[in-house]
Amino acid sequence: MTETIKSDPATTSNTSVFEPKIVAFVCKWCTYAGADLAGTSRQVYPSNVRALMLPCTGRIDVTFVLRAFLQGADGVIVSGCHPGDCHYTAGNFRARRRWILFRDLLDTLGVDLRRVEMAWISAAEGTKWVKTITTFTDQIRELGPYEPMHKVAEDRSPDTILPVDLALSYYSGGENPISAVDPKLQEAVGEAMAAGKVKVVVGWVRNTTLSRPRPVWVASAEAAKFLTQPGDSGNLARMIKNPQLRPVGPIGIVARTTEMMALNVLIQEAQLDPANVVIFAVMPDGKFLGTMDMAQVAALIGEQVKNVPADQPAGFSPETHKLLDELMAKTPAERWQFWAEQSAKCIRCYACRGSCPMCNCEQCFAEKNQPQWFPTAADGPGNFAWQAFRAFHLAGRCVGCGACQDACPAGIPLNVLGAAMARSSLKHFGHRAGVDPKAVPLQSDFRPDDKESFIL
Repeated sequence: MTETIKSDPATTSNTSVFEPKIVAFVCKWCTYAGADLAGTSRQVYPSNVRALMLPCTGRIDVTFVLRAFLQGADGVIVSGCHPGDCHYTAGNFRARRRWILFRDLLDTLGVDLRRVEMAWISAAEGTKWVKTITTFTDQIRELGPYEPMHKVAEDRSPDTILPVDLALSYYSGGENPISAVDPKLQEAVGEAMAAGKVKVVVGWVRNTTLSRPRPVWVASAEAAKFLTQPGDSGNLARMIKNPQLRPVGPIGIVARTTEMMALNVLIQEAQLDPANVVIFAVMPDGKFLGTMDMAQVAALIGEQVKNVPADQPAGFSPETHKLLDELMAKTPAERWQFWAEQSAKCIRCYACRGSCPMCNCEQCFAEKNQPQWFPTAADGPGNFAWQAFRAFHLAGRCVGCGACQDACPAGIPLNVLGAAMARSSLKHFGHRAGVDPKAVPLQSDFRPDDKESFIL
């Protein structure tokens, strides 16, 4: 007879204890050296962390963090030299500004901020490295596996069926009215072409197939039957990135406030020569205001911004601000659920990118495949990463025109993410996108006194 031996519960090891997976992106010159010092000093810290060495915190892109989470990490920590001690002079200053913005984006998306940490650790602070890693590991262990993120990462077949009401409102043109051809605008365009001030003009014309106008560029005054289109119906500034139109100039644009603001951003980024543009200005109500150069446009935008509350970015509609307020009033878990459901609807058509005047890279990051950072298919990790890093790339640049949201066939409220980034830019750095064409682009700039109370 075989005797059954029963284990003593008091002496049996608990194999079900959760051990978190933590990824650390660290600076080669300071934090990695600090970790080495901890090792040579025989200091002990949890083995859960996998440290990835990079030249500088300025090289640590937000996509690294997204990829780490989507590949199974339960927590991510970023660490480098103290401000002022950067081996490359200002790398950590620039990184700090980006991380302030990125943290606010993660909060809007409902990501658990307790799972993302940033710390300044020098080469002489081996003890601080040990303490930081130990504390962070204990915190993640207590939180448990990051199941919501893992669920999105494993979702290879999300629900991409379009909501019928939203899909129909997109293809029917929604409630956007069609305005009449403005004779004053036609006369101004004709005069500018006759005088040689412009060679081509971009504007809206009546669409024979849909109930909403379509954008065109014309080279003759006779064909310039432009509408003074009110409301949100795309952004004509995106036409500037047309490869056939780029070499032509001077260019005239029938521009509303959001187009003017977008052009200001392009001037900031040296993607547009202000002397090469003539504006046929249209007020938000569709009234033709007159012909202007970019200096006059800047003065006009400056006057309009005076009426915007000090704590609100310019360009965004009251409805968008209201939606953002309602979203931020929810718990992080509720925000996460909301955006998980929204990103699951994405079909990766890139209509948002095509309609955005700020998305003007010759090759989009989403399409690079050597290496391929995120899936290009319309699946859980690919969709979430696309929405997140696209919103971040527009931080300090989005003018709130809503062209991306208007073009989205899935009805995803993309302009809410743009508003969240615009608020973060204004709150932390006093930056309003598209207002001052002479301003330094937000993510290309830094200040030694940028606030970073969340960084250890």
